[in-house]
Amino acid sequence: MDFKMQELKLDMGTTPFENMFLNTYVQMADGDALKVYLLIYKNVYNYGRADSEKIKRQLSFSDERFEQAVNFWVNMGIFREKRADNGTSFIEIVSLRQMYFGDSDETSIESSENSYDLAQRKSIMFDNIEAIIQRSLTPADITRIQETILEYKADPELVTEAFRQAKSTGNVDVKYVMGFIKTWRDQNISSLNELRMKEERDKLTRSRSPRTYKRSSKDPTSKDEVADFIKRKREERLKEILDERDR
Repeated sequence: MDFKMQELKLDMGTTPFENMFLNTYVQMADGDALKVYLLIYKNVYNYGRADSEKIKRQLSFSDERFEQAVNFWVNMGIFREKRADNGTSFIEIVSLRQMYFGDSDETSIESSENSYDLAQRKSIMFDNIEAIIQRSLTPADITRIQETILEYKADPELVTEAFRQAKSTGNVDVKYVMGFIKTWRDQNISSLNELRMKEERDKLTRSRSPRTYKRSSKDPTSKDEVADFIKRKREERLKEILDERDR
């Protein structure tokens, strides 16, 4: 089935949504959560605020039903509870694009170029991670990865490598994978190039270490062989004792 957009004769206003949100969360949320999100987002985007009571009336939702929908987005990391300077609390609608690329307050041309380069590398990193773990990252996942990159000053490529190595162990839980970054930070590794250099040094060290020779075929290597070995030695010792008596 094919779809096309009707040509507008009169523009009554539109509300743009991030493709990242549509691609990730439409299939995850139920109808109640989507209705609440769409109306809150539209009102905040167009008017700077959302009237919860009005939205409840529009949807014929009880207080409990409305709160459940809001809490769904809070738990998903799309809504974030914050406190204003005057002490009042409010909910901020999180931008997935901003979450992916991170915050930057730099204004110089050089810093802007560096920020753009880092944003591009992060975008590639997130795409690679989702391909490795074979699912979409949640906002909570993205936040944890961003915080780890910032705290440990890790390059995006190193984070991707951490997920590749974790995949081979069968555990791609984000919290577990971020442990790789902490371990590497403790070894003064913050880039993929530094990790590769360490791996090469480790290989060189192993190649220079004393060789491990194969165990002699006469030596016991299993429980059964050990038992047979002990039994044989006992029999040999018993035979020696008997021979000494016969002399």
